[in-house]
Amino acid sequence: MLFGAGTGTIVGLACGGSDDDDSRPAVLEHVARNVAAPAFTALHDRAEDLVTAMDALCATPDAGALTTAQAAWSDERDAWAHVLPFGFGPLPPEVNALDFWPVRVDSVEDAVAGAPAMADAAYLGTLGVSAKGMPALEYLLWGDGLGDPLVPLQDPRRCSYARVLAADIAARTDTLSATWTDEYADALATAGHGSAVYDSLKAGVDEVVNKSIDACLTMVKGKLDNPLGNLTGAAEDPTLMESRFSGHTRADLEANLAGVWAVYHGADPDAPTAGISVLVQEVDAKLDERVRAQYARALEVLTAVPEPLTASLVADRAAVQLARDEIDTFRRMLKLDVASALGVTLALSDNDGD
Repeated sequence: MLFGAGTGTIVGLACGGSDDDDSRPAVLEHVARNVAAPAFTALHDRAEDLVTAMDALCATPDAGALTTAQAAWSDERDAWAHVLPFGFGPLPPEVNALDFWPVRVDSVEDAVAGAPAMADAAYLGTLGVSAKGMPALEYLLWGDGLGDPLVPLQDPRRCSYARVLAADIAARTDTLSATWTDEYADALATAGHGSAVYDSLKAGVDEVVNKSIDACLTMVKGKLDNPLGNLTGAAEDPTLMESRFSGHTRADLEANLAGVWAVYHGADPDAPTAGISVLVQEVDAKLDERVRAQYARALEVLTAVPEPLTASLVADRAAVQLARDEIDTFRRMLKLDVASALGVTLALSDNDGD
């Protein structure tokens, strides 16, 4: 569906105005080179740190090494959450191998049981995505909450398998980072000016806005509606929440929001706006103010929910529902108001009834 754009600079440019007066090239370049590419670089850097931490844990499986490995996993998870708005280009083929959740504990345990004494990439390549990625490694690092997670990891076979999961994450994020830095950032930054992917500035803006909306939809429908039981009328189910073993669920959502905000505001939250907000301000400054207020409201309500979110889901369902609703209001504002103001052609989703 093509929403009608409001009057103003962007509409005139879309009809053939001068490039010198068009803010879209600078905005797309900023999003590509200052938001997306650094986010993917950080994702890989944190993955390398995680491999280092896993090497140390498997060499000396003690409490200090486990704490360091858990912290490295959490840092990688935060970095992963920041790339959620970039669900295009090279990312989609890697999503399941990096982030298959909810964790299928039986699949992970079967993979550990069947692993050679020293698991390697060749063995991992024989397994399905349910036994790989960050959620599987999270389960191995924190366990099921019924005992000391360090004790199982003192088994060299189990720790070796956890270590090869970290190495696989590092390899996949290396490819993602290199592709964004060396290729895809250029494709987005040069939209409409020689890009091999986006034949117009509008196509580039459409991609960025649509994927920000999709990121919010993933938060609302996949990460909150499912465990809340909103889609089926079922009771709350904490096992459907991401990062449930580590108690990192709320942090994931906060980082997801921060990733979307970096696209909207710009890479530096304390600097003048350089992202999509620039375009919104040009056509409707009041709308930009409303978007900013709603983002602040969504973040405020989310951070007010006590961690672990899995416990709050049952103990204070209303608080989790309120966080879900405020994030959804932010999503709807991007979809119905920002997209309309900028003349964005919306990509339809089977899971979105708006």
